[in-house]
Amino acid sequence: MKCLDSKNAINILQNKSGKIILILGLFAVLVGTTHLVSLASADYGGLDSSSDLSTKIHVEKSGIGENASSDAHMSGQMSSNMSMSGQSDSSANASVTTKSQDESHENSHASSNESESHGHYKNTYEKISANSDDEFTVQAQKHLYKPGDNVTIQGSIWSDLMTSLGNVNTVSIQVKDNDGNVVYDGKGQVDANGDYTTQFQLSSDAKKGAYTVDVNADVGADVLGNLALKTKAALDSSTKFVVVSPNSLSVKAEGHDFDVQVASNSTSVSDLNFDEQNKKLSFTVQGDAGTKGVTEITIPKSLLSGDLTVMIDGQAMAQSDVVETASTDTATTLELNYHHSTHQIDIVGTNTVPEFSSVVSLVLVASVLTMIVISSQVRRIRG
Repeated sequence: MKCLDSKNAINILQNKSGKIILILGLFAVLVGTTHLVSLASADYGGLDSSSDLSTKIHVEKSGIGENASSDAHMSGQMSSNMSMSGQSDSSANASVTTKSQDESHENSHASSNESESHGHYKNTYEKISANSDDEFTVQAQKHLYKPGDNVTIQGSIWSDLMTSLGNVNTVSIQVKDNDGNVVYDGKGQVDANGDYTTQFQLSSDAKKGAYTVDVNADVGADVLGNLALKTKAALDSSTKFVVVSPNSLSVKAEGHDFDVQVASNSTSVSDLNFDEQNKKLSFTVQGDAGTKGVTEITIPKSLLSGDLTVMIDGQAMAQSDVVETASTDTATTLELNYHHSTHQIDIVGTNTVPEFSSVVSLVLVASVLTMIVISSQVRRIRG
């Protein structure tokens, strides 16, 4: 009877061990498949330009310098051949220049606590309202757009100026491309606080380069005739933004390729590399000294995510120079502003692509250990 019970016990254990091994094997395959699916979906999530239309950016009247090539091009080395010289007919420099940004760039290399560690970045630039020094402001949502994007233009009129004008109901807003072609001509309604806004969509084949935004307060001829010259001079304002097409660049990590989207007005963007050990994505930007650069980069979260810190030449960029313009389940989009020269940009995260080989190895080790334990139990019963 004992012999029969032992045989039954052995048969039961063998059946159970077979099932356990089968389950563990299926689990290992499932884990590996799940990871491969996550890698396959690692393509950038794309910039949803309509996802944050309330974002406000103030750009002073000095605007963007004029010379970024209308034919933005990046090779495998991400070279963007955008001419940035003087008054070239076919080029418009997309270098963003604002008073507030000048100050932040000056301090971007300072070793203050604010510039040493940032973590999460804001999704808007600082809004500068009209005041006695800047009576009529205009601002674009972002400093860089892509063809087909929605563009939001907004600004404000100083309360004292509103009073001297007897209130203003509308402003005229005109946007021109690099060749002076009007791409938008409309009105913005001015509210009781002096704020106005308008929105339009760039065409899918929008010309690359710097776009000029001119805004004028709509004032009747009778009122205009009675205004002082200083007041008349304050009735218009302008700014610029840049339009650049993005380029898809491949980054290899853990034996897999990840698509990183980059759009920039810099003369060249090159040497895109990913350091898995240090969780760091790096590239080099270059442009003519004396102009401003702006780069938009979309990073798959399956490649790099968590608390991102952007470094320029080894120092953390000022928070005012980095804006998280979009964040989806699959990607993060950052807009970076800097003075042109040759700079190395490093984006450091806290999470990186999981090590597929390590996950599978752990599952296989667990399976082997389980089989050893079961075999040991079977031998004990037989003995």
